[in-house]
Amino acid sequence: MATAQQSLDTHSIEVDGQAFLVHCSNQMEKMRAGSFMTKEPETVRWLKAEMRANTVFWDVGANLGLFSLYAATLQSKARILAFEPAAHNYARLCENIAINGFHNVLPFSVALGGDKLAFAELHLSKLEAGSSIHHVGAKSPWAIDEAVFRQPCVTISVDSMVLDHGFPAPTLLKIDVDGLELDILRTAKTVLSKVQSILVELDANDSFETSGASEILIGCGFALSETSSRQKTINSKLPRNYIWNRADS
Repeated sequence: MATAQQSLDTHSIEVDGQAFLVHCSNQMEKMRAGSFMTKEPETVRWLKAEMRANTVFWDVGANLGLFSLYAATLQSKARILAFEPAAHNYARLCENIAINGFHNVLPFSVALGGDKLAFAELHLSKLEAGSSIHHVGAKSPWAIDEAVFRQPCVTISVDSMVLDHGFPAPTLLKIDVDGLELDILRTAKTVLSKVQSILVELDANDSFETSGASEILIGCGFALSETSSRQKTINSKLPRNYIWNRADS
């Protein structure tokens, strides 16, 4: 029986004269590639301002890896760890790293959060590369429909990755996982002492989530420096990026 073949295009994303390549096989991937500069301009500015040769950047919720790839174009000597547990996104993330020839971006098919190493189910909202709103253990609070597939996955806390398994602690940390941000922050309190700047996406309509993140980060010595101004909601939730820097820096 003949099977349908996806058409794979290669797109070049250019920022300030620096470019990287991404593979696209569907409209979601093309949208992400085409809106890289406009969807989250604060994240692009943040990376450009914060990346250094000695940076250890953790991209938690890397999806296709666009921000990891951009970080690698900024600093070829920086160490970049890209975490993406959804199998279809992880496969494309690996492809994108390979076609750019980046050796300083390491991809991990791991869901951060929880405690020490464990196994769980990742509830996938869609199976197309580039999709999001996936969630460990249950349907994402951001999702309208039930999961289309429950993918077994490995979960581990940020602290355990560093303290138990010897991974380099992040100095720059981005967290965008559509609903599990607080869980990740709660299980990273030791490692957060090493972080210089953190960008975390939260639901601006959820005061429990935003106040909970503030309590953790202020307690770890951070001060809020910027909040994005996005107005478009997803299932009554308002995703905004919050950038925190060391209060004494």
